[in-house]
Formats: sequence, structure tokens, C-alpha cells
Amino acid sequence: MIQKILIGIISGALVGIFVTAIILPETSNFLELLVTKITATAIITGILCGIYAKLSNSKLQVFFISILIGIIIFYLKYLATGHDFDALTMGAFVGAMLGGIFAIVSKATHSYKVYTRLHQRRRKGFGNYR
Repeated sequence: MIQKILIGIISGALVGIFVTAIILPETSNFLELLVTKITATAIITGILCGIYAKLSNSKLQVFFISILIGIIIFYLKYLATGHDFDALTMGAFVGAMLGGIFAIVSKATHSYKVYTRLHQRRRKGFGNYR
């Protein structure tokens, strides 16, 4: 669970910085990009998506629920702060990016586990039928 939350924090920060750099191009300092409302909201979205990714086994479901989580979190931020950017579009975009990241990580770890299991069995003689 901690691993998925850490992936959510790191990917949320990177996605938040990316979105902030696109929407607010006048910010040039990295620290300013890191402490914006958009980046903080993306980190919170990443944490919640990471928790859901740990609980779910379906990569497609993680992707769609991450979009929904992003929309909800960004809309709550809009209601709380009155930030004048389009909350639903930004939430869907950030949620889709985070959902895609979690789907890719899930697929990569699953493929690696299958590969190592097959490699161990081949070393023991599995598949050598001569």
C-alpha cells in the first residue's frame, strides 16, 4: 500500500507541475510550480488513486475511477478556493494521466512477475521435453 501511495505522490507532483507549467506559463521557478494549488490537488488525487489502485485488480477500472476521483477532487478545490480554471476538465485530465500511470505500473509489475516465474521454471527443467 505504501508503494502505491508513494507512486501516487511522485506522479501526482509531476503531473501537477506539468499542468501548472501549461496553464501558468509565467511561473519560471521550480519551487513556484511545486507549491501551487494545482500541484497540491494533483498530489491528493494521486494519493487517492494509489489507494484505489491497491484495492482494485482491474487496470481499466483503475483508469476510469481515477478520472472520476480527479474530477471530484478538482471540483471540491474549485468550491473551496474559487479557482477560476475549468475544474472538471483539469480533474479529468489529471485523473486520466494518473490512471494511465497506475495502469502501466500494474501491467509492468504483473509482466515482470510472470517473466520471473517462467524463468525459474525453465531453470528447473520446465519445457525441456526431449
